[in-house]
Amino acid sequence: MLISANAPVTNEPTPKTQIAIVRAHLMTGSTITTWDAYRLYQITCLAQRIHNLRSAGLVIQSEIVTHNDKRFSVYWVDEQTLLEGDLSNSEVTP
Repeated sequence: MLISANAPVTNEPTPKTQIAIVRAHLMTGSTITTWDAYRLYQITCLAQRIHNLRSAGLVIQSEIVTHNDKRFSVYWVDEQTLLEGDLSNSEVTP
């Protein structure tokens, strides 16, 4: 598991909603924490956005980690979900 500290760079247009921002971040293969969400996107309630995405059917993995005696969750999307997302986003040519 890789812990990301920078916003991923993509050629996609900037998402408009917090849910879309978090989804776009995760679909680049990067991890996200509450601190990342606030620092990069000014999103203060990451857990709720993760809940919304999971309710919509996105499979998001998480792990509680401890760093400097602080516990927090790290969220990411596994490779299979990323591959499925790539397939659904790609154009099918006859």
